[in-house]
This record gives sequence, structure tokens and C-alpha cells, in this order.
Amino acid sequence: MTARRITRGLAVAVAVPSAFVLSTSPALATSSAGPVTVTNTETVQARLDPSGKVQGARVYEQLAFVGTGKVKLNNPVSTDSLRNLDSFGGFAVKDGKMAVDLSVDGDQRIRTVSDFDKKKLPIKVSVTYTLNGKKLSKPSDVVGKKGRLEAHYVVENTSAKTESVTITDGYGKQVVEEAEVVIPMVGQLTTVLPPEFGDVTSAEANKAGDGKGGTKLSFTATLFPPVGAAKAEFGWAAEVKDAIVPEAELTALPVSPLESPTFKTAVSGYQSGAEKGADLVEGGTTLDSNLLRLRDGAQKLLAGLLQLNAGAKTLNEGLANQAAPGATKLSGGASKLADGMAELESGASVLRTKTGEAAKGANKLDKGAGELRKGAKDLAAGAGKLKTGTGKLASGLDQATGKAPALIDGLNQVSGGLKSVEDGLGQMYGGVGQLPAKAKPLHDGVAQLRAGIGSVGTDGTLLGGLEKLKKQLAASGPGIDKMRGGVHCAADALNAVSNGKPVGTYDEACYGAAAAQLNGPAGALNVGPETNPVKKMILDSVIAQMGSMGDPVPDLDKPLPDSAKLQVALAYLKGRLTQRAVPGIAQLQCGLDNRVSGCPRSEPGLMQGLAAVDAGVTQLVSGVVSSVQRGIGTSKDTPANKTLRGGVNGLQGGVGQIQAGGKTLLAGLNQLSDGADQLDTGAGALSEGTGKLQAGAGVLANGTGQLGTGLGLLVGGTGKLADGVGQAKTGSDQLAQGSKDLATGIGSAAEGSGKLADGLTTATEQAPAIPDGAGRLSKEGAKVLTKNGADTARDFGRRYGMLSAAADRAKTESMPFGAPEGAAGATAYSLKLAGATGEGDRSWIRLLVGLAVFGVAIGATGLLRRRATS
Repeated sequence: MTARRITRGLAVAVAVPSAFVLSTSPALATSSAGPVTVTNTETVQARLDPSGKVQGARVYEQLAFVGTGKVKLNNPVSTDSLRNLDSFGGFAVKDGKMAVDLSVDGDQRIRTVSDFDKKKLPIKVSVTYTLNGKKLSKPSDVVGKKGRLEAHYVVENTSAKTESVTITDGYGKQVVEEAEVVIPMVGQLTTVLPPEFGDVTSAEANKAGDGKGGTKLSFTATLFPPVGAAKAEFGWAAEVKDAIVPEAELTALPVSPLESPTFKTAVSGYQSGAEKGADLVEGGTTLDSNLLRLRDGAQKLLAGLLQLNAGAKTLNEGLANQAAPGATKLSGGASKLADGMAELESGASVLRTKTGEAAKGANKLDKGAGELRKGAKDLAAGAGKLKTGTGKLASGLDQATGKAPALIDGLNQVSGGLKSVEDGLGQMYGGVGQLPAKAKPLHDGVAQLRAGIGSVGTDGTLLGGLEKLKKQLAASGPGIDKMRGGVHCAADALNAVSNGKPVGTYDEACYGAAAAQLNGPAGALNVGPETNPVKKMILDSVIAQMGSMGDPVPDLDKPLPDSAKLQVALAYLKGRLTQRAVPGIAQLQCGLDNRVSGCPRSEPGLMQGLAAVDAGVTQLVSGVVSSVQRGIGTSKDTPANKTLRGGVNGLQGGVGQIQAGGKTLLAGLNQLSDGADQLDTGAGALSEGTGKLQAGAGVLANGTGQLGTGLGLLVGGTGKLADGVGQAKTGSDQLAQGSKDLATGIGSAAEGSGKLADGLTTATEQAPAIPDGAGRLSKEGAKVLTKNGADTARDFGRRYGMLSAAADRAKTESMPFGAPEGAAGATAYSLKLAGATGEGDRSWIRLLVGLAVFGVAIGATGLLRRRATS
């Protein structure tokens, strides 16, 4: 029966890790050993103390056979304490391997367990605990404590070794580097915190309830670079009372990152990153080549600009020094030609005049008649235009006269508005003057604050209350010393009682005359070490908690340790009150008023700050009132005073003048409108009379026209001569103007060529920056881009190479002992961290108490027997 229980327990122990392997790892690829497929799983289970130190380890092996036929193989396994988990039979071991020779028909399994102590675990766990911010030297110190408990786990993959990794850099070259490569592992640490742990927090854990009121925490770690790190750190914190150290379990699996679906994305990302880095190198190289071409082209452009600049300077010199002076001379000659042609035209006009004089007398009648007719016609036309103009003038004046009153009304409104502005400024002047009175509540508030602060000698004020508190705290020292003396005497008395001696034996000064009175009642408690060990143990425990007057006092700037005894705690309390609280109150008094005795006068307190605020408010209010009232001014100010009311007064005077002028304008418009009406009537009569004059002049012109025809033939000849000379003069004038325009144009061209030369000079000065910039862009941009691309490709290539090397190690080294030839294998590690509850110490005390009770019972039984016998 006992053997069955042991076998079942071992089966459960190996079943749980094996199930974890089969459920969380990729499907095992079975391998065939003939007609039978063989699968080998190894589960290493280690026991760790609460800090993570290994106490012992075992490896559970399972060989699973599926098929029909004979199987003969050698299974690498630990042979230390090798045991069969399925039966009491043993195994044949040859060359450190378990020899298996059996016939399989269907499904068959072989399970073993052996010690793992001679091999090193590829994974390590360490745990530290902190209580109330103080790191504990060992986990068991947590037990029974109260406060904020924090646990910090460090899980490390220790399988790293240096290997050569082949990398393709960004230039397409194969590079070999040395790198630390681990067997890739993923792990999960779980722990359950009891219901008594409150306010559980963790930045890394997945939290859930355990169904019993506790909190289940699960931490996941990817323990291989570059996807993760070889070391992972995480933890939790909780509020505890009567604390314990909970158990925890870490389960870890080797994985192949190139085959695991979880990590395929990261692997392909590193591979793609290396390719993108190579593309970046290629693009940077092409860009650098083109930038160098740009630099060469910019240098050629610079050479062309230099040639063009030289040509522009030559053009400017030719236009300014040669063409412009010649054009000026040409313009002068053309002007002289025009003057000569003017004299010739004048002579032709004289000739025409002399020739016309012969016909002038005969033609005067005809000419006079024509002029009369023309004049009559022009007069009629002018009279009609005058009639039209006078009508428009009369209409416009009527409109102007109608709109003038509106102008005057608008000026009246402006005048009224300025009066309102003047009244408002007067009210503003008076309102600002009331500002000091409105600031009085602020002064009163500051005064109340200063009165509330008061002084150290005034009761009911803040400084007075602090002074009383400081004196009372300073006076608490002797009282605490009396308490310490009382505790010391009580400890002395209890020590005497524990050792069966009269009270006051150790320190007579504690009791004086009362020692004799205490000996009576206390004598009933006196117990010697031989008579009552349980009472002595209790009294000694109480005495130990009281401590000694000579024990060192802890640092006053740190919290009181939980281990401090009563007398030390009283000394610590005295120090905190007299050495920390009293100086703190003194600093607070200095902060309120630097006039308190002992305060530095160079550092003002709140009282001095309030006085400065009160004075500043007074100065601010008085300054604002004065400056605002000066800016507003008085009702007698003029624009020369440069105040608001002076400006308004000036505007009002100007509006008055405009109003007076508007009235005069309206009277003048009325008079002008009346005159325009009279002019329009006279123009109508003039137009009617000129019509009649025009008709009479036409009759006269017809009679004299025939006489003028004959004389006109002679005058026409001389007229043609004058016309030819006039045309020649017009040509000379155009020539003079053209030469002048040419001179002006050449001057502008010379000026423009000068600007062109200046611009080309600036361009030639700035152009060298183009090839320099292209060179810098090549050196500082494209080449850097190429280098960064190469570094990127190399970095991602290194990461991919490390993953590839880690995958190779996962295939060949993931199993601590390895699978039989032709068999598929898988491995899991289970590390169980023990907890600490203090049950061992409590059990020992219960044992002692039980023995004491048992002894008392035996003594009582013997006494009863003796009494019965007697």
C-alpha cells in the first residue's frame, strides 16, 4: 500500500511538468525507430529555498512508443539514483545510457526519475524582500511582520556561451563576429498571495483570483536576446499583517525562435531590417555619386558665371563710356537741325503771308463773311452749352443747399458726443479718486493676518501657541526619563521575581522604603529556575521586551526599528521630541517672524512679507490714482496740457468753428443758387438770338464765296510750300525727340548693364557655396546615410545571426541529456521556491508548552497518589 502511494505521488509530480511541455511547446515531431515512433521528454524539477538557492533537483524522463514492433535503443539519462516510476524493476545502464529492449504493440511508456545535482541548471532565480523600504537580510525575517512588503524576483538564463556568428553587412560582405549566445527559453513564474495580503500591486504581473480569496500572480519572461534579455526582473508589493513568504514556481521551456509562431514575426523583422539597411546603403551610394556630379556641374557653372561677369562689365563700360556720350551728341545735333527747320518754316510763312497780301484785300469780304458765319455758329453752340451748364450748375447748387443742413446736424451730434466724453472723463476722474477707500479692506485683511501671527509673548496668537508647545515639548524630557526609570525598576523587580529573590535586591534606589511592602505580594510570584521553568520563561520574555538602560538609541532621523525594546523606545521618543520637534517649532517661528529670539534677521518671515505687501498695496493704489487723474486732466485743460480732457476741449472748439463755417456755407449756397437761376434764364435768350445771327451770316457767306475762290488759287500755291516746310520741321522734331529717347535708353541700358554686372559679381561670390554645399552634403549627408544604413544592416544582421545561432543551440542542446537516436525530444524546467511561514518556530513553542503541561499533569497525578496512599 505504501509503495503504491509513493508511486502515485511521483507520477503526479512528473505529470504536471510534462503536461506543461506538451501543451505550451510546438507539436513534437515524432521520429521513427523502425515501425515504432519514439518521443522522449525530460522534465527537470528543482527545489529552491525562499531566496532562490537550489536545495536539490531531479530529472523526470518519459519515453513514449507508438506502433508495433521491437525497439532497441540507448537513452541518455542521469544514472544517479535512477528509479523506475512504473514498477519496482530496474534498468540496464551501459556507458552512462539506459538500455531499452522491448516489444511494442500499440501505446507504451517508460518513466524514470533520477538526481540532477551533478549538472548545472541553465536558469537561475533569486528573490529579495523589502519591508517598509528596508531590504531584509533573509526571507524568513518577513514572517510575522506588518507593513508594506515588496518582493523582487530576478530570473536569469545562464546558458550563454561565446560563439562565432556570420553576418551579412550592408555592403554584401560576410563578416564573422563573436557573440554571447544562449539556449533560447521562455518562462512563467506564478505565485499565490494569501487573502491576508491587501492592496496587491505589480507593474509586470497578470493578476487573477485563486477562488479562495487569494491573489494569483503570473509573470512571463522571454529569456533570450535580441527578442528579450537573458535576465528578467519583476515583483509585487502588498500590505501585510503577520506576514509570510508565499511559495512560487518558475516553469521554463527551450524554444526555437526560427520555428516558433510566436517569434517568427520578430525573426522576419530582423531579416527584413538587414535587407532594408542594404537598400539604404545602395541609395546612399547613388545619392553620393549624384551629389559629386552636382558638385562638378556647379564648378562648371561657376566658371561660366565668371565669364559672363567679365562680359557684363565690358558691356557696361561700352554703354556708359562710349554709346551714351555718342547718343548725347546725336541728340544735340538733332536739336540744332530742328531749330534750323523752324527758321525755314518761319520764312515760308512770311512768303505765304506776302503772297496772300495781294489777295487779302479781295478776300477780306469773303473771309469776314465766313468768319461771321463761323462765329455765329460757334456762338450758337457756346450759347447751347452755356444753357446746359447753367442748368446743371443750378441743379447741383440746389442739391448742395439741400444737404448742407444734414452736415450741420452731424456736427451738432459730434458736439453732443464730445460733451458726453467730457462728462464720462469727469466721472472717471472722481471714480479713480475713490480707489484708496476701496483698497482699505485689503489693508484690514493684512492687519488681521499680522494680528493672528502675533508674538511669542501674546496668548491666542500663532507665535504664542507655538512658543507654549515648544516649552511643553522641551519639558517632556524629564517625564520620559522618569518613565524609563520606572520601566528599569519594573524590569529589575521582575528579574528578582524570576530568580526567586526578594524585590529590591538588585537596585534598592528604585524602591526605597516601599521595597519591603513589595516583597510580600511579589513573593508569591517568586519562582526559581528549578521550580517553575514555564513562569520563568514568561517573565524572562517580558524582561527582554523591556530592555536595558544601556542599549544604544537608534538614529533619530530614521523610523524606530520593530526590534527596539521599551526603554530604548522611550529614549528614542525623548530624542525625537526634544531634538527634532522643538528645533522644528523654532524654525516655524522664524518662518512666521524673524524678530523671534534666535532667528536670522537677514531672512524675512511671513510677518515681514505681510508688512511689505501692505506697503506695496498702498504705494500701488496711490500711484495708480495719481497717474490716472493726471492723464484725465481737468475741464479747463487745453490741447497744450496733453490730457484727455484737454484733447476733448480742443475737439469741441474745432467742431464749433466747423459749425459756424457750415452756416456761412449754407447762406452762400443759397445766394449762388439764385444767381445760377438768373444765369440760366439769360443763357436761354442768348441761344435764341445767336440762332438768328447764324442764318443771316450764311446768306452773306454765299455771296462772297465766289470772290474768294479765285484768290484762293494763288494762296494755295504758297500754302503747299509752307506745308512742305512744316512737314520737314515735323521730321526734324521727331529726329530730335528720337535721338533724345535714344540717349535716355542707352543711359538706362548702361545703368541696367551695371546692375547686371553687380548681380553677376554677387552670383560669382555666392556660387562657390554650391559645389561646397554639394561636397558637404556628400560628406555629411549621403556618406553618413550610407554608413547608418550599413550599421543598421549590420545590427539587424547580427540580431538575426544571434537568433539563428540560438535556434541551432535549441535543436542540439535544449535537452540536458538528449534524446535517443531517431527519437523526437522536448524539455521543461520546473523550479519551486519554498515559502516561509514560521510554523516551525511556533511548533517548537507549542511542543515546550505541551511538555510543561504534561510535566505538571504527571506531578499532580503523583501528588494525588501520595495523598491517596497516605
